[in-house]
Amino acid sequence: MPPPPQRHSIDLDGYYVSQQTLMWAKVVTGLATLQDAIQTLSTAYIKHTNAVLGEHGAGLDVDSALAKLGDNPLLKLGELNRAISPTKSNAAGEPAASDKKERKKRQHDPNAPKRPLTPFFLYMQTARPIIATDLGAEAAKGAVSAEGTRRWGTMAADDKQVCNNALQFPGSY
Repeated sequence: MPPPPQRHSIDLDGYYVSQQTLMWAKVVTGLATLQDAIQTLSTAYIKHTNAVLGEHGAGLDVDSALAKLGDNPLLKLGELNRAISPTKSNAAGEPAASDKKERKKRQHDPNAPKRPLTPFFLYMQTARPIIATDLGAEAAKGAVSAEGTRRWGTMAADDKQVCNNALQFPGSY
């Protein structure tokens, strides 16, 4: 007589639990990757917006904007905590050395009209060569400027009025 067939038992409940755990770990990993991508994209967007807005966008703070993402219950990943922002700390856990906000310099139009000279600078344009010859050929530029400033300060108001009039009526000085 043939031997009785052997029965093999498979623990289906344990198998399904282990498969669900594995699937859950993959989902959590995928969500963590998605959260990191959203954080990177949001950071880049806010920095770009600050650069475009210049001084007007200086109030936008990347970390506070991204903290609002963490408050969303759909993005909570249980025990997974978001890593500390690399801009706020270094490997030793100390604050980064350069926490100052970078500002983009304004582009000035080279063809834009210049402002008119002040009365003092109009005076110095004509007085500088005279003062230089009075002080001598070896006089330093700083000494010539200092003497011009002193002379302007001691000049009578009527004499200063000539330069002021030149500012109001160009070509009369």
